[in-house]
Amino acid sequence: MSKRLIFVILICFLHLSNVLKAEKNDDFYTLLDKSIEKLYQNPEECIVFTQGIILNQQSIERRNLLQNVISQAYAMKGEYIQSIRVSLDVETLDSYNTPSDFAKFYSDYVLAEQYQNLQLYNQSQKLIDQLLKEERPSLKDNANYLITFAKLYQLQALNYLVLKDYTKALEFFNKSDESLKISSKENKILLIENSIFRASVFRQIGHLDESKAQLLNILKDLESNPDYNFLFALASHRLAYVYFLENNYQLAIDVNEKALNRIDNYEYLGMKNVIYSSLAKNYLAINNKEKYKENNTLFSESKVELESNQKEGIRYLLKLTEAHESNSFSYLADSEKSKSFYIGIASCILVVGLLFYLISENKRSIEAKKQFVFFEKQNKKLDQAINSYQQDKLEEIVDEIQIKETKRNLIIGKETEDEILEKLKDFEKSNRFLSKEMSLAVLAGQFETNTKYLSEVINKYKGKNFNSYINELRVNYIAYLMKENPEFLNYKVSYLAEVSGFSSHSSFTTVFKSITGMSPNVYIQQLNQMRNEEV
Repeated sequence: MSKRLIFVILICFLHLSNVLKAEKNDDFYTLLDKSIEKLYQNPEECIVFTQGIILNQQSIERRNLLQNVISQAYAMKGEYIQSIRVSLDVETLDSYNTPSDFAKFYSDYVLAEQYQNLQLYNQSQKLIDQLLKEERPSLKDNANYLITFAKLYQLQALNYLVLKDYTKALEFFNKSDESLKISSKENKILLIENSIFRASVFRQIGHLDESKAQLLNILKDLESNPDYNFLFALASHRLAYVYFLENNYQLAIDVNEKALNRIDNYEYLGMKNVIYSSLAKNYLAINNKEKYKENNTLFSESKVELESNQKEGIRYLLKLTEAHESNSFSYLADSEKSKSFYIGIASCILVVGLLFYLISENKRSIEAKKQFVFFEKQNKKLDQAINSYQQDKLEEIVDEIQIKETKRNLIIGKETEDEILEKLKDFEKSNRFLSKEMSLAVLAGQFETNTKYLSEVINKYKGKNFNSYINELRVNYIAYLMKENPEFLNYKVSYLAEVSGFSSHSSFTTVFKSITGMSPNVYIQQLNQMRNEEV
């Protein structure tokens, strides 16, 4: 009887512990959903709220999920360095030294996300391609893994959207939708985002009516929902762009103003920047110079801040990814017990023995140690992982490597040249040169090369420096538009400057004349005269 009683008590205890564990899990995911909701309401409030949740979490997996929410809040604010610091901190990078398959997968997902935040779309796309090819049977029932995979599909779809592969973009948005099987607020938000981005694909392929209908349906659902301020602004801005393409400038203005009012009290710097730009273009189109000047000033100021933050973010991320790759190498070597691992141990034993022997000698011990450290740095870079714990030492190593690479950059291999030239061809077809954020550093980052290589190839094969190269692409683009689309002949020169990526009317006029031999106004007059003669 006593044995049966003990058995019953044990069963009850196990059941109770499972119930409490389930409730604890439910509590966490309820808080996570709340945190993600606040991300789309008010980024600053989201950061404070989520930091409070992290304090009570012991699980690295859960801490990583929450840190990523904070990271995206900083990214929405345009604070890219802080975003990277939060999402790719030492704990996240050290996930390669833990046995958790999810932690390693998630750290790569976060890296791909940061690449995209900084507009390094090619790097993001390649990393995601690699992640999608890897099989992880141990994670097939992990709920966090499944939703992260849906977000991974969304990231890849956005990469293809920017890179103008619209078929692939739609394919991956659909895959993202199909992966969102669990009912949660985060999944609901992801589905709304996918619908908004899918409407952008329709717009890009010329299906304006389909794009407009989808965005109007989304906004109807979001109109009275205060929980999703950012999504409302995002959908409104995309709809306003459709109206702009339809030459319905006043309606585009009304929609943009409504979007701006919704997020005006919150720090969504990137979202505000694109709305200011859109408002400036539309006010210019209806010849409202006062409103154009007001919004263009706001756009320029926010653009300068975003550009500066983005460039600093790219530098900071490059430094961190070096440490990330070093950690990855160390983990793989240890887990696979490869030959290099054993050689490393043998080398260490040999060095210890050698040092003990040389200590009994004379000052040659110091030289031997220096030579060995130098050998290790050049061939395996193991000392970088050790020195990463000492910031000052890491800075010295990075500076030394950069100096050596700068000297080597004077000679570029044929294969590297061909690769850069091929990427320049794709770049010229993509119209990415119209971005006002485009710079030598940004393009080099997108090409996965350094500024020295890129600058040298442009000078050698294009016969001009980077700025002249970009300016010529922009002038050729706007000149072609004016020739092929008569409506562009009716726009103000300041608007043409804006469309072609120039920061001011005066710089556009100067560059246009230096390339074509005539001012924009004279070029417009000649085109009008040619059209009249044809009639």
